Amino acid sequence: MLESKNPEIDVEHLLERVGAERKLQKNKIRQHGTDSLNQFPLNDPYSWNQMQETLKTAGHNVNAGADAISALHYRGIKRRIIQVIGKATNFFGRVITIPQRKFNNAILHSQHILLDGIREMNKRSAGLERQTHKNSLLIDYLKTGLITQERRVTILLEELRRQLKTEDKGECGAKVGKEVPDILDPMYIAFENQFRGTREEIRDRLIFYLPRVRAAGAGVEKRPVLDIGCGRGEWLEILGDAGFIAVGVDLNHALVNECLERGLQVIENDALEYLRSLPDNSLGAITGFHLIEHMDFDTRIALFDESIRVLQPGGFALFETPNPKNLLVGSCNFWSDPTHIRPLYPETHQFLMEYRGFCKVELLFLHPHEEDQRLPADEAPKLAARLNELYACARDYSIVGYKV
Repeated sequence: MLESKNPEIDVEHLLERVGAERKLQKNKIRQHGTDSLNQFPLNDPYSWNQMQETLKTAGHNVNAGADAISALHYRGIKRRIIQVIGKATNFFGRVITIPQRKFNNAILHSQHILLDGIREMNKRSAGLERQTHKNSLLIDYLKTGLITQERRVTILLEELRRQLKTEDKGECGAKVGKEVPDILDPMYIAFENQFRGTREEIRDRLIFYLPRVRAAGAGVEKRPVLDIGCGRGEWLEILGDAGFIAVGVDLNHALVNECLERGLQVIENDALEYLRSLPDNSLGAITGFHLIEHMDFDTRIALFDESIRVLQPGGFALFETPNPKNLLVGSCNFWSDPTHIRPLYPETHQFLMEYRGFCKVELLFLHPHEEDQRLPADEAPKLAARLNELYACARDYSIVGYKV
C-alpha cells in the first residue's frame, strides 16, 4: 500500500510487481482461454442490443494495459506519486501488452464480423420462412384443385361406363371398361410407398419363401409361379433373379405399368377372373401377399377352389396376410389401409383351405417386432413375457396348402 507520509517510492519494487501481475494474467489466458476475461456474459444470445453493448464494453477495454493511469482526483504528493507510477507502468505496459492488444483487437473484430453474419442469416431465415409459408399455401391450393379435378374425372368416367353399358352390353362395353383406368390407382401406389415399406425391405422379407418354391419344383417352364395381386413386383423380381419363371397379375393399372417398365411379366386383370381362364393343372405355385384381406368371404372361397384346380400335383398356394393375434395389428395397424375388409383369423383359414381340398396346410407366423420394441423383462419377467406374446409377436402370417 502507498501512503502520503512515505518519503520515498521504490520504483524497482513496483515494476517487479507489475511484471509479476502481467505473467499471472498471461498464465490465466493460456489455461482458461479468453472466457476468463469475459465479465459481461450474455443472458440472451438473441438480444442484439445486449450483444452490441457487450462489444462496446470490449472495445473500451481492448487496449487495457496501454492507457495511462488517471491522477486527476489525487492532490499533492499522492498525485505526483501516481504520475510517476503511471508513467513507468504505461511505458512498460505498452511494451508488454503489444501481443495481448493485437489479440484483443483480432477477437473484437471477429466478433463484429460474427454479429453481422448472424444478423444477415437471421434476415435470410425470416425471408425463407415467409417463402416456405407461401409455398405451403400454394401446395395446399394445388392439392385441393387436383382432388377436385380427380373427382370430376371420376364422375365423367363413371358416366361414360354407364352409357356404354346401356348402349352396348357386348364386347365394346367390356373392352372400354378395361381400358379406362381407375383414377385412384396412382393414389394407392403412393399409399403403399409410405405405409408398406421400401422395395428393399419387402424383398428382404420375401426371400424367405424361395426354398419352398425350389422344393416344390415350381418356377420352371411347365410349372410356372403365378403371383396374384403382384403390386410393385418385389416377389417377381426375386423369382426372376433366382432363375424362376413367374407371371404376375394385378388390377391396378398404374402398378401394372410400373412392373412392365421394370421388365416383369405382368397381366392387368382381376385375379379370380384370370385364374378361371387358366386350364387345369397348369401352375406349379400360386402366391398372394397381403391380398386376401381385401376380399369378401365368397371371393376367398372361390379363390381357394380355382387355385386347387389349376395347380399341378405337388404344387402349393401361399397367402400372406396381417396377423390379428398381434393386438397392435388386429386392433390398430390393420385398419391403416382403407381397402382392407376385416382381419382374418389364422386357424379359420387353415380349416377353409383344408375343407376346399388342400393338404398339409400349415401356418407360418412371421415378422415379430424387433427386440428394442419389446417390453424389458427386468422387473416383471412373467408379465413382460405375456404382454410380448400379445403385442410384440408375429405381425404377419402365411397359410400354405399343397395339392396331392
